[in-house]
Amino acid sequence: MKKLLYRPKDAWVGDLIPYYENGTFYGYYLHDPRIRDKEYAEETTWHLVTTKDFVNVEYKGEAIKRGGDDKPNKNAYTGSVIKDKENLYHAFFTAYNEDIKINGKSVQSVMQAVGTDLEHLNTVEEFLFVSDGKQYEEFDWRDPFVYWNEEDECYDMLLASRIKGGGELRGGCIALCKSKDLKQWTYEKPFYAPGMYITMECPEIFKMGNYWYLVFSTFSDQFTTHYRISKSPNGPWEIPEDDVFDTRSDYAIKTASDGQRRFAFGWIASKYGNKDFGPWEWGGTMVFHELIQNPEDGTLKVRVIPGVKEFYDEVQDMKPAAGYNSRITKTEKGIHVISDTLGSGVYEIPEDCFSIEMDVCVKRGHEFGIALHVDSEMEKGYFLRMNQRKKEVAWDMWPRSEKGIYQWQIKGDIPYQIETSRRLPDADEYHLLIIREDDICIVYINDEIVLSTRMYDHKGGYAGVYVVQGEVELNNFVIKTRKERD
Repeated sequence: MKKLLYRPKDAWVGDLIPYYENGTFYGYYLHDPRIRDKEYAEETTWHLVTTKDFVNVEYKGEAIKRGGDDKPNKNAYTGSVIKDKENLYHAFFTAYNEDIKINGKSVQSVMQAVGTDLEHLNTVEEFLFVSDGKQYEEFDWRDPFVYWNEEDECYDMLLASRIKGGGELRGGCIALCKSKDLKQWTYEKPFYAPGMYITMECPEIFKMGNYWYLVFSTFSDQFTTHYRISKSPNGPWEIPEDDVFDTRSDYAIKTASDGQRRFAFGWIASKYGNKDFGPWEWGGTMVFHELIQNPEDGTLKVRVIPGVKEFYDEVQDMKPAAGYNSRITKTEKGIHVISDTLGSGVYEIPEDCFSIEMDVCVKRGHEFGIALHVDSEMEKGYFLRMNQRKKEVAWDMWPRSEKGIYQWQIKGDIPYQIETSRRLPDADEYHLLIIREDDICIVYINDEIVLSTRMYDHKGGYAGVYVVQGEVELNNFVIKTRKERD
């Protein structure tokens, strides 16, 4: 069966470098073959896919080759693509070879590849741009984002870097360099140095409506992609109340626009051993979302791309709702669920590869949320916990770990998967779209937020709502699978 979410054969998707031209989105990505166990991003090169609708993705092959084991670009990492005034394409990328060191630390540098078309980019061997070693550290000098600065009439380059001699845990900054010809670059004062993070990876700047946006990803403080807002490309940069696009699992998000709409390109990380209890890994499966702007305050929300929503298109017949420890009443649009303790109202669902849409109206309750792939006794499965008082939503799974020899060794002190938590929109009724494909689950809530994650251990079973000492309505519950094509 055709899959919605793209992953290359025998490899994994790392950071994406999106580019748009003439109706086509070009998704360059770091192609990680995972040659050795528990080693990531080794012998990495740029590969390319294209898409017009974010559903049909065409693999184009390797776009930028890596250098030899003795070359600075033994690994080719994240960067950006820009077209100059002579219609020549320039890809600036991170070159890394752990054996090239200064003061015992491996050095990162920037290299360039050029081409007359977007599918064939050849490395310019003589171009090697390194940190000045004065303002910026040599060891964090990566992820170049190059764009044309209309105000200064030159090219700007943003880089994930660190203040020279700055703190080890708070010294991360976004460096700024400038060029008139994409060849010779000057070192400027830091573009953004908030004194908050170890480093700020994959920086990007763009304008949308009347606002400018600065996007970057961090693995300290919070492992995710953040954004900042300003009325000027030079700042100051404001932190919005909800400053992230997705959960921890969807990392290093970068964006591209067709001039009308803007889309987020990221990857949903895998877990080691293909188990729920395994640690998160670097690299995963490609995922796309659409970004929607509130023109009044500039804040961004995330919603499903229409074609993605329509991928699962065959409505499934459903058996009557089942309940656990609850009183269920059938209503015109669904079911009314009441429980004095923990109770649920659920429907039988497929193993995987489906979508579910539903509306949840909260009447009262100590706690409520979505049950997914649970058994009839609620002993196993996943629970999307929606806490209105704390304005928080996060995935929980039960059991939470492999049980130890003692009954209490079940991680009862970890109430949910904190890395999946998001700010819950203010509402009395929630519309949810769940997309479940193989071991990936994506949930969109009220066309405002998205939560992406992996789910390995539980499939099939039931899905619906649960409530603790309260009552909820579950309406318009629809399951869709993929209609077979010729």
